Amino acid sequence: MLLACAQYAVRDGDPETNLRLSLAWISAAARAGADLVVLPELSNSGCDLSSREMALRLAEGVPEGPTVRAWAEASRDLGILVVGGLLEAEGDAIYNSAVVVGPDGLLGCYRKTHFWDREKLMYEPGRELPVFETPLGTLGLLVCYDAWFPEAIRTLAMRGAEILCIPANAPDDWVPEGQRRGGLTMLGAHAIAGGNANRIYVACANRVGGGYQGRSCVVAPSGGVLAFGEAHEEGLVLAEVDRERARREKHLTPYSHAFGDRNEEVYKVGPTPKPRGGDDPTS
Repeated sequence: MLLACAQYAVRDGDPETNLRLSLAWISAAARAGADLVVLPELSNSGCDLSSREMALRLAEGVPEGPTVRAWAEASRDLGILVVGGLLEAEGDAIYNSAVVVGPDGLLGCYRKTHFWDREKLMYEPGRELPVFETPLGTLGLLVCYDAWFPEAIRTLAMRGAEILCIPANAPDDWVPEGQRRGGLTMLGAHAIAGGNANRIYVACANRVGGGYQGRSCVVAPSGGVLAFGEAHEEGLVLAEVDRERARREKHLTPYSHAFGDRNEEVYKVGPTPKPRGGDDPTS
């Protein structure tokens, strides 16, 4: 199938414009032949919010809010699956969420669990790492900074995710200019590492404009980059993916398996074991 990441300039605090923009990019992805499109983080609101009160005004219910309803209508009309980030409200709680939407409406919702800097003061954390069965395969969702944590990607892969979708708002200053290598960003580096270690596809859709770095990417189970977006230009990042490959390539050699070779006993966190051979000779 053809997977698309849409990188474009989200407007902070302008939900009407943002909804129109998201629908335009969903339509563009469908015209390009995509079966699945991933949109940036907080596509309905933007992430530069001045106060919690402002965030509450912009946040929507899921699935009853206007964004999920409009994305479902677009999915039905265009025959495309939509993954996108949005600002969600449940009562007085605000969540930085990502949803999977199909022709019949909401297929799944994930709430961001790892918060960057002052996000901790704005959002409630999610408490689950679910995977979602869709007509196109089993999807896992993370949001931006979540991808820095290998435990999160591994958990989704172990639960059967074949494609990991990551809406993001990653800024330019995540990687200082002097430390960049060939345009690779922190987001891309974690996508490559996560895809390769867990033998799954990873698709990151990042915002552009206003200091956001773009560089959306699609990564293969081997860790190879299938498609890579420009730094500051809007556009679609398109790649062919084969969900069976994410299953097949767990076997690294006839005797090696990406998951079967895990030694969970040594990963447990506890007291540091003494070095083999007895007491420390320097003590």
